[in-house]
Amino acid sequence: MKRLATICLIIFAMCSTAFAAKIEDSATVAVMDFGTHPHAVPIDINILNAGQAAHEYILQRIFESQKMDIIDKTLMDAAIKDANLYTTGIIDADTASAIGKILGVKYIIYGNVNDVTLSEIGTKVGIGGVTVCTVKAHIIARILNVETGEIISAAKGEGKSKSSFVKVKGGEVSILEVGTTKVTQDSVHNALQKAAFQTVDVLIGRLYGSAKK
Repeated sequence: MKRLATICLIIFAMCSTAFAAKIEDSATVAVMDFGTHPHAVPIDINILNAGQAAHEYILQRIFESQKMDIIDKTLMDAAIKDANLYTTGIIDADTASAIGKILGVKYIIYGNVNDVTLSEIGTKVGIGGVTVCTVKAHIIARILNVETGEIISAAKGEGKSKSSFVKVKGGEVSILEVGTTKVTQDSVHNALQKAAFQTVDVLIGRLYGSAKK
């Protein structure tokens, strides 16, 4: 019985360690600018500032989680600019280490808009028709311990949003053009926001032992 109890205690300790938080509460993090993954967006789709929009939504969700403290972006940008470091999208280990020393942080969060795609389904109605556009966005983010170079959590979020426009004689109504495809900008940003929020939820969940699936 004593041996069984000892084995149970060992298993419990191992499980507790496995599910323990990978980062301390209220850790201070620096959130880098998000980029757009090369070749991820088809050439006929022109979405401006997708990375910047993703970055803003990532910041918003982290702030709402109240799990981590975020360095002020204005102060961060000034310090990084003085050091002449490239901090958008994928970041190498040496740059990450330099960022950590400059900003005095142990962790940085960085990533990319992995892809933004559009699909259309059209329906004829009388003399015209209705086209429903579905925007799908994927965002990938990682949190790195700059002291060890270890990626302690990574996540990929997906967001979908739909918009529609009506074709009539003489033109189309309620649309904006993105490349060669018609879609509202609100729809694009809704997809990016949903992807960013899901990314942060999974990222933080994995860090603090309650990952969302």
